[in-house]
Amino acid sequence: MSAPVGPIIAQLQQLPARSRQGLNNLRQRLFQQEAKPKKEGQLLRTSLNVHRPVWVTAAGGVYTSLAAVYLTMRYLKHVR
Repeated sequence: MSAPVGPIIAQLQQLPARSRQGLNNLRQRLFQQEAKPKKEGQLLRTSLNVHRPVWVTAAGGVYTSLAAVYLTMRYLKHVR
């Protein structure tokens, strides 16, 4: 009923090597980002590109809502 101990010990022995790799990757990313700073305008363009689906969805929702209000007002004019 108990799990075999061999694979657990093997995974524990690999843990220090994995953490060293993770730290090295993190260190490389941090130093690479400091080497070339981003421009402020680039950040705004990147943000708009990333959030483009959100803006498209929001615009579609606004269009649909305004069309529904227009049709409702138009049809209510005929109801007395």
